[in-house]
Amino acid sequence: MTITRQIIYLAKRDCIEELKALLKTTIQASKEEEGCLLYDVYQTKTNIVEFIVMQSWKDEDALRSHYKTDHYLHFKENFNQYNAHVEPFELEVL
Repeated sequence: MTITRQIIYLAKRDCIEELKALLKTTIQASKEEEGCLLYDVYQTKTNIVEFIVMQSWKDEDALRSHYKTDHYLHFKENFNQYNAHVEPFELEVL
């Protein structure tokens, strides 16, 4: 069963570029993972502290494998210092 998520990150005001750079490190490596159907990162134009990650995975196994990758673990270990708030949403296709 496909898993699709939207995750909103709000950068600390003095860490916008740092969070942006860290998020960029996840894009290409995630897209190359087996089972990745979609992985895009956006910065909103109206609120520059807001970043949105849209991701879709073939199934739960693909997502679990993603959580074990070096690029994900690097992101997970470092994003708290730049991030003020995170809000994940699991989405259902209608």
